[in-house]
Amino acid sequence: MTKVSDDIMNHIGEHDIILVGTNLYASMANGFQLDVSLNYPYVYEMNKATGYGDMNKLGTILECSSEGEPTFVLCFITKGYNFRPDIQKDYLSYEALERCLRLVDARYQGMNIGSPILGTGRFDGNGESEKVMELFSSCTGKADITLYDFKDLSRKEKMMETYRREAALKESDREAYYKAVAERKRLAEERFRKNGRRRY
Repeated sequence: MTKVSDDIMNHIGEHDIILVGTNLYASMANGFQLDVSLNYPYVYEMNKATGYGDMNKLGTILECSSEGEPTFVLCFITKGYNFRPDIQKDYLSYEALERCLRLVDARYQGMNIGSPILGTGRFDGNGESEKVMELFSSCTGKADITLYDFKDLSRKEKMMETYRREAALKESDREAYYKAVAERKRLAEERFRKNGRRRY
């Protein structure tokens, strides 16, 4: 098991399998889950086809693949959303995460797997890093796993970060600014053409 400090979206093509932690409601509305759903819409569609809010999904995995595209494995590790983080910060089901990791290790042994540190992000459990890393250590070993440690940003936070970078560029290099905005819009249109739902 290897740990890397970088956004996993920069490394999708380097792995046989990419793990995604998610809930039972097929929302994939923020962070890494949103990036996957917009750029690889077959994952979103396959997730949506599962039972909405079905408790039987907790602790199970779902392989999502499409010809010529990366293979993702959804890991159902939380029951739902965390509407009151001020009351309950940690909403990860550690039992579900353990079952998912054991399933992944058995099914994909010998394969090159990329994964965020499942269950520790704000949108997939907000769990305790030490407990999660212990589960990765004890439940995996047959697969080659690279864990990506990065801050999972909301859609709004990502947009604000992008606009701040563009504003700074506008002050220093107008030509580079116009190119950056044009590229952002081009990629957004490409995403929309693929997913038919959203540009961002």
